[in-house]
Amino acid sequence: MRSHPLILAPLLGFLFLASALTGVNALAVKSIFLFKDVIQSNTTALKTTGFNTLLIFRIGVLANGDLVYYSTGGAGEAVDAPVVTNGSYVGGMALAEKIKSFKSGTTGIERVEISLVSHDTTFQNIRSLINAEGTGSNTTLYKGFDTLKEAWGLDAFNNDDESVYDVTSTVTFGAMLGTIGYKYSVAPYTNSGFWSNVKDQINSAVPGLFDRVYLQVYDGGASNNPGTWQDTLGMPVIPIVWVTNDAKPSQGTTATQARTKFSDWSSQYEVAGGGYWNDYDIEKLGSSYESYGGALADIFP
Repeated sequence: MRSHPLILAPLLGFLFLASALTGVNALAVKSIFLFKDVIQSNTTALKTTGFNTLLIFRIGVLANGDLVYYSTGGAGEAVDAPVVTNGSYVGGMALAEKIKSFKSGTTGIERVEISLVSHDTTFQNIRSLINAEGTGSNTTLYKGFDTLKEAWGLDAFNNDDESVYDVTSTVTFGAMLGTIGYKYSVAPYTNSGFWSNVKDQINSAVPGLFDRVYLQVYDGGASNNPGTWQDTLGMPVIPIVWVTNDAKPSQGTTATQARTKFSDWSSQYEVAGGGYWNDYDIEKLGSSYESYGGALADIFP
């Protein structure tokens, strides 16, 4: 039966508003950070055990604007691979095709993000490049991230700044990424005031660009309360827990424990989903992707 557009439009608007107000989220986030080199990781498990979002950890920005993929191999070895040099993709087709395969074939993956963290001078380099060149389409930063998005079929950028916290360059860089076509997320563990400021300014410049917060609820963020962060940010968050691991065993969470935590956070705070740090530990210790992913799929259908 054909619907009359003048009747249907207000109805759809009402239903959308009602959904937002009641916390109903048909696209609940079920995420995992990929610390392991994606060439070596268990792609089939990541695609078929309940996850819908993968965050590739991590991309580094060098002083000249070149991009490097830093990851960890199955034996714990550092795997450093230049991926964009002088604005051109140099990461190899095997890596590009592996990342693109996350969203093809039999898969639940709908979104793939790249994460940048302040373990090196990445965010200082971004700030310096913006100050020197700006963020126009002919600048080093723009070309590099545009090239990487195209080569890897990326959907979003994840900001895991844990030390620099420069509002101006963060907002400017975020708006540039939105122009390229990325969505924008963050992975904070502290400094909620900074992130609230960044969210407001980015979404003022590009409405809806800043759309996800992966809140660390482990290690330095172990005492974080998702409800408190949601109040500060004015948006639902996605709490992240650390899987069972041998690096900091006390911070590890079994799949059963994760299920309880996510269930509690969902009922108490209507969070936007949940997720884990990280795939490397699951594979190293022989834990079950099915159990961890299943907990998310059951609680956030």
